[in-house]
Amino acid sequence: MEARPSYRHIASDFYTHCHDLPPQIGRCHISGAEAQRWADCIDGADGRAWRLPLLKADDEPQPLGGFGQQDEAARREAAERVIANHRNIVRFAARAGGRPGFPPASAPLSDPRASVLEASIPQVDAALRHAVHALLDGPGGATARLSDGLEPPVVAASLGYLRDRISVPRDMGAPAARHLRANLNEVIERVGAAAAAVA
Repeated sequence: MEARPSYRHIASDFYTHCHDLPPQIGRCHISGAEAQRWADCIDGADGRAWRLPLLKADDEPQPLGGFGQQDEAARREAAERVIANHRNIVRFAARAGGRPGFPPASAPLSDPRASVLEASIPQVDAALRHAVHALLDGPGGATARLSDGLEPPVVAASLGYLRDRISVPRDMGAPAARHLRANLNEVIERVGAAAAAVA
């Protein structure tokens, strides 16, 4: 089934499975160092996954080579999905600075009643545009000059909030999500490095 090009439009990724199932069926417990290593890799917390340059697709915990989508096509898909719903995505990411909803949601990554921090929208918009620009330019595109006035705490919180809530296949295919997550991390890191260089 994985050999069919249409499969990538209905297949989920390990990250989405690991985070959308526990609220429905109960928490899973990580036992042991090997399990923690895999969990960190799936969650992008190992310092390698979701970072540029990306690991080869077949070196990921979930081999993506069978999806039949080249990196350039995956980057374009990710950029198209963000551009097509840009206004709503910016407002969604701006929830990172808002107040949690009440009553709280049972799923840790779901908070449909969270408020948007309106003051952060211009920065979230600019930061997200940098990520999309890098996706469209490909390798090396992330080196473009950053917008002035981007605050690392706002960018890290909002782009991190979005990154952790990309759902496959609801939002995009697994290869595209992989590229978008890595480019969001790249913008977070570049904004932080730029602020540190000025300080």
